[in-house]
Amino acid sequence: METQSRTLVKTIIFRLWELISTYILLKILGVETTEAISSAIIMNVVWTVGYYFYERLWNVIKWGKV
Repeated sequence: METQSRTLVKTIIFRLWELISTYILLKILGVETTEAISSAIIMNVVWTVGYYFYERLWNVIKWGKV
């Protein structure tokens, strides 16, 4: 079982990576800087909350653990 703080740190680091990659992808696709930043931030705030609970759920599931 992993602690909630470990899950939170993993979530934050993963989401920072996703925030940067989302912004870069939007810029490559030609989206204006302000719109790319706001879209990347909004998407990643929502996905961060979802990912945190997803990780906590998988931490409870016994399948595949030795």
